[in-house]
Amino acid sequence: MSDPIYSKMTLFFGRRWPTAQFLSLSRYYLRMIFFGNADRLWIFRVNHLKNRQFLRSLALITVTGAMTTMASGQALLLDDFEAVVPPLPLNLFNIGDSVGEGEAADGTIGSVNHAVVWSTGYANNDSVQAINERLEDIDPPAYNENNSTRDAALNQAVSGADMADFAAQAQAVSTAAQSLPDGRADAVAVLLGNNDVCADSLADMTPATEFEAQYRQGLDILAGTGFPDNLNLHISSIPAIYWLWYVKRENTFCRSFIWPFVPCQNLLANAGTDDCASAASTADPDTIYAGDGAVCQRRKNFHARIRDVYNPILRDVLAEYQANDSLPNAEYIDIFDSGFEEFHINDGDCFHPSVAGQAMLAEEQWCRSRWGIDNPACTP
Repeated sequence: MSDPIYSKMTLFFGRRWPTAQFLSLSRYYLRMIFFGNADRLWIFRVNHLKNRQFLRSLALITVTGAMTTMASGQALLLDDFEAVVPPLPLNLFNIGDSVGEGEAADGTIGSVNHAVVWSTGYANNDSVQAINERLEDIDPPAYNENNSTRDAALNQAVSGADMADFAAQAQAVSTAAQSLPDGRADAVAVLLGNNDVCADSLADMTPATEFEAQYRQGLDILAGTGFPDNLNLHISSIPAIYWLWYVKRENTFCRSFIWPFVPCQNLLANAGTDDCASAASTADPDTIYAGDGAVCQRRKNFHARIRDVYNPILRDVLAEYQANDSLPNAEYIDIFDSGFEEFHINDGDCFHPSVAGQAMLAEEQWCRSRWGIDNPACTP
C-alpha cells in the first residue's frame, strides 16, 4: 500500500502498521479497516456482535490501471475512514438500580456493597475485577479510579430505580463530575430496566412506549452539553432474570420465605410449581413446548418480553444516537445469553447477584466491550 494511506493511518494510530498488524486492529472497533497492496485493497466493515464475531461484511475492491486510479481510490477511502477507538477514559460513573448498588451481595438482605459492584467496584483482593479496576490496570497514572472516597460521586445507582429514573441519574452524574478534579464524566456504565420488567404481573410491566420515551430522555441528557462529545457510554442489556428462579427453584428457604415478598411476581409467583412439559422445557425458556402449563408459560413469556421487547429498545434506540453522532462512543453490551449459576445469586434475598455474581457480570460486560475485546483472558 502506498505512503499516503499509511500516513493517514499514522495520523490516527501514531505509527505505521504492517498489513498483518493493522488487520489485527479489527479487534479494536475500527469501523473501516484497510489493507492490501498496489493492486488490491480490502475493506472490512466491523461490528461488535455477541460472542466476539466482528466481521459483518466484506468487500473487495480491485484497483487497476494507472496511478491516478489508485489515487482516486485512496481519496475515497481517506474521506470515509473513521477511527472509533476512543482513548482511555479519565474516570467511570455508574447509573443503575440495586444491582448497581451491590445490594445483598454479601448475603445480608438490604445491605449496600458498592465496593464489589461490577462497574465501579473498587475492593482490593476480592473476586470481583470490576471494569473500574480493569481500566486502572491499563494506565494507572492517567485513569482516576473509583475508591471509597470518590464512590459517592462516581456511583449514582439507586436501589429500586427503573428507566423513569435514568434522566435524573444522568443529571446527577453531570453534577457530581463537576466536583472531581477531572471536571467531567468521561465514561458512564448503565444497567437499568430490571425494575421495569419485574412486576406483579405481565400486564404491570412498564409499557414499551413509556420505557422507550424514558430511555430517550436519559440518552438526551448524556448527549447534551453536560457531557463531552466523545463520552464513553456503556449500555447493558437487561439480563435473563429467568435463570435466577431456575437455579434457586429447589431452595426451600428462597421459595417459601423470600420470593413471595420479592417484587417480581410475574416470574416468582407459584415459585414451587414447575408445570413445564419436561425438564428439557424448564431448561429452555426460549421455547414454549406442547404440554407446558400456565405457570411455565407465564415465566417464559416474562423471559420473552425482555428478549423481544425491552432489550431491542435498548439496542436499537442507542443505535440511532450512534448513527447520528449524538453518542458516537456509545456501545450496547448484550449479556442476555449469560446464564446464572446457583452461586451467582446470594443466599440472603435469593434475588440479587452475590459477590460471585457481580464478578461474573464484570467479566461478561468487560469481555463484550471495546476495552476487553482483545483480552486473552476473554477468549472462549
